[in-house]
Amino acid sequence: MPGKSATRDMAGHPGGLIEFQNRRREDSRSRLLGAAATAFCERGYVPVSVEEIALAAGVSRMTFYRHFRGKAEIATELFRINSHVHLPMIAAIGERGFRDPGTVKEWIAGIFAVDREQRAILRAFIQANVIEAGFAEQGHAFIEEIISTLGRNIPAFALDAHEPSDRRRYVEATLLLYEMLDQSNHAARNLSVAADGLIVEILADRFIAFVTN
Repeated sequence: MPGKSATRDMAGHPGGLIEFQNRRREDSRSRLLGAAATAFCERGYVPVSVEEIALAAGVSRMTFYRHFRGKAEIATELFRINSHVHLPMIAAIGERGFRDPGTVKEWIAGIFAVDREQRAILRAFIQANVIEAGFAEQGHAFIEEIISTLGRNIPAFALDAHEPSDRRRYVEATLLLYEMLDQSNHAARNLSVAADGLIVEILADRFIAFVTN
């Protein structure tokens, strides 16, 4: 319950109660997202339950479902947030020497380094992608957003997915970015050939070949 001063403020301001309720709603949503991120990082996606997330966030199961339809939706929202945090770093190559091998290698190595720091949550996203129908669409949407953003500064990425004359190049751009991000995810977990230092150099060569073709 709000205190007396808060009650007086709300009574004296027509939008006060709505604003107060919205703040509480956003606070509980933020706590749920934080609790889910922690649980997914510590235990992976599969064993974590809605009840566990709600308990860690200090809210009821009912409150959880006021914000999210289930575990898949809160994982999807975490992926969306994580993607938007990463987008400026990925897009930064457009304002640098995107045809220079050294610059491109440094850029890709930076992406790999960030993914290594976040390997726990990446593992949870990969598990959700396998289990939850529709989760993969978030990855597709992120790739589309990267292409659109890079296209503002790099002519090779200035493509329209619905334009027949751009279609082949758009698919090539999509495959290139998927390979970069997939190899970064694999390298973060020291999987297979992705852990080889040559991967960054090879990916840089492919990126430069695409932007200069």
